[in-house]
Order: sequence, then C-alpha cells, then structure tokens
Amino acid sequence: MKDRLDPRATAGFSDIQWFMYHQRNVAFFAAYTSRALAADDLLEAARRMVDLAPQLRLGFTGSALYRPIADDTLRRIIAVQSVPTLDGFPDRWLDSGAAVFSDPDLPLFRIRYALPTEVQDGRAGFILVQVAHALVEGEDSARLARSQAARHEAAPRLPHSAGPAAAIATAFGAVLASLHLIAGNLADLKPGPYGFATRVYPRAVFRDLARTHDVSQRALLYALVMRTIFDLDGRQPKRRISSTYSVLDAELGAGHDSFMHMQMRFATFGTDTDFGAFVRAVEGQLRRSEAKPRRFGTAVTARGLHVHRGLSRLIPFAYTPRVFRLLPFDIVLGLIPPHRLAGRLTEALREPIYAGAALEGANACVIVPNRAFVTFNFYLQRHLLPRISRLDQQLGPLISGSSGAG
Repeated sequence: MKDRLDPRATAGFSDIQWFMYHQRNVAFFAAYTSRALAADDLLEAARRMVDLAPQLRLGFTGSALYRPIADDTLRRIIAVQSVPTLDGFPDRWLDSGAAVFSDPDLPLFRIRYALPTEVQDGRAGFILVQVAHALVEGEDSARLARSQAARHEAAPRLPHSAGPAAAIATAFGAVLASLHLIAGNLADLKPGPYGFATRVYPRAVFRDLARTHDVSQRALLYALVMRTIFDLDGRQPKRRISSTYSVLDAELGAGHDSFMHMQMRFATFGTDTDFGAFVRAVEGQLRRSEAKPRRFGTAVTARGLHVHRGLSRLIPFAYTPRVFRLLPFDIVLGLIPPHRLAGRLTEALREPIYAGAALEGANACVIVPNRAFVTFNFYLQRHLLPRISRLDQQLGPLISGSSGAG
C-alpha cells in the first residue's frame, strides 16, 4: 500500500491545509439518533455530506472536486457496529481518527454507527463522523448540522503581494519556520498518550453565570476550561497560561489562505484564585488581543507555512511527526458556531451535539453551543483527564441533578 502521506495527495491543498494534513489533525462530529439508521440511510447521509461539502472529494487517489464519489467507495468508509448499550458514549468511541488516513484510495472521512440492542431514553443509535481537519472547520460543522452548504473553494498557496511589509513578513516567516523545525526535532513538549473526555450542561447555566460576572459567554467558557485544567486553586498556581484560540475572520482568510475562514489568535492569561476576578481578566485580555492589528502577524504565519512546505521538499527527512505536533501553548481553545439541527441531513439526530478535534501535541477543548445544551470536548494528555471532574464540581451546584458525559 502506498504511503498515505504521499505528497500527491496534497498537491491541490493550500499551505495551511498541507500543514494540518501532516499534523494528522482529525475533526469529529457526533450525536445520538432518534431512530435506528440502516446502511442505506448512512450511505444517503454520506452522499448528502459530499454534495454540501464537495471538498470532501479531495485528498485521495483519483479524487477531484467536481467528480462524484462512487457509492461503492462510500460504503467502504461506513461501519456499523452492534453494541449492548450506549452507556459511555461518546467518549467510548472517540479516538485519534487514524483510520481517516489509513487508505490512500479512500476519502479523508469515516462514518461509524453504533446500534444498541434496545433503545434507551429515546436514543436508538449513535453516529460518529471523523474527517481530516484540513478539509473542514467549525463553521462547516455548524452549517452541515443545519443541512446547509459548506463549500470551500480551492485556495492559492500564497497570495501575490509585494513591498517592504511583504518582504519583512517573508523574512520573519522564514526565521520562525526554521526555529520551529529545529525545536520540533529536539523537543517533544507534550508527549502522549492523549485521550478524549466530553461533558454536556444546560446552555441556560452559562447565560446566567455570564450575567452574574458581567462578562461575555465566550470569556466565561474559556475561563471555566482553564480553571478546570490548571490548578488555579493550588498553593503554587500556574502564573501565566499561554493559549491560542480560533476566531472567524473571512477578510484575513481571503488575504492569506482563502480556504480557511478560521484564524488563530494568541493570548496569555494571568491567573487568579478568585474565579470572578479571573473571568473578568480573561474578558479584558481577549478584548486587548483582538484590538491589535493582525494583518502582519497573519502574513508572517502564512509565509512561515509556505517556507515549511518548501523545506519539506528539500529535506523531507527533517519533517518528522514531532515537528508537526510542536505547539508551544498551554492550551488550545475553540468556541465554534452554534450547532442547531435542521434539514434532511440531520433530521434523525438529536441534541446534544459533540464536535472537536484530535491533535497530538496540544491540550485542547472545543466548546459547542446547541439549542438547549453546551458540550465541552476535551482532548488532553491522559494524566490531565481526571481534572475534568473539577468542571462538574464547579457547575454542579448550578444544575439540578448530576452532570456528565453523554
């Protein structure tokens, strides 16, 4: 079998897509179903997904943006498994998604369906979709949940630009790419193993809590995640928390990589043992971070990725998996657009909806608002997973009954 990371598979990818592909970055979408789905139902769902997001036709042998994927091929990416119970889902099935990259002759997504022996609490099944993150982003997941088009056009590898600012950005990008390459071969900042854990809570809790502290819900949610993972109540709390977090910025994306609307911003948060003070500090830091001009920084990142891609052709032996998983941040945060089920594609699904990503080298949490719920989707080094119980402890008094995954 050919190497799945054959460069021909990424020939039409933009630079950021190329990098995410080699990171083995896999996004997922998961939900329970209100009725049992047959193999033909899942095949029809796969067809509709590809119609709404035609970029799913890219990245495998013989692929083309305007060429339909044969039903026989789609059937090979669908797996149905009978299970006694849905207890422990979705955590029970969430994994690195390595199967997405396992066969160069198959599309870069997989559909798994769990069919329980009997219906429990109206849950007749569980569906998990895993897809190479190089092909989709959080906005696409939200659109597909509504059965809306999530098409991405092909992107140029690097926009044409000239002048002193472009030359300086190119120089900075080259230096940063070189340093990243060296560091990636020397250090493994967050070695594995990694694991998933999810939580689901009523959405109203966060609206009320944000009003109590007079902050945005985004600041509140990020503060809760950081307080959960880092020991801010300990005798020697972490002094600073470095983070990268995603925002939608179509204008910046069109200027530097028209495939991805998502842009990553960076912020360092001070810590405070008082939660009210901490969440207000997070709000202030987010506002300061986003008030800064980002065009130059985005240009540096774009050119750095372009340099990485060029160097990988010259010295491919230097681009080990460690290079792609070197992320020098304490936490990666994501708050993606609300997922509200509607339309034919998702008519058999029911809330809560889970979505996130597996990216070794990064402790991360993706937060997904639903209509009635909010899900937290953690991907962490395994020794950090027990800390997630702190989130239950903090929110428990605000919620009647118990909270937990699923």
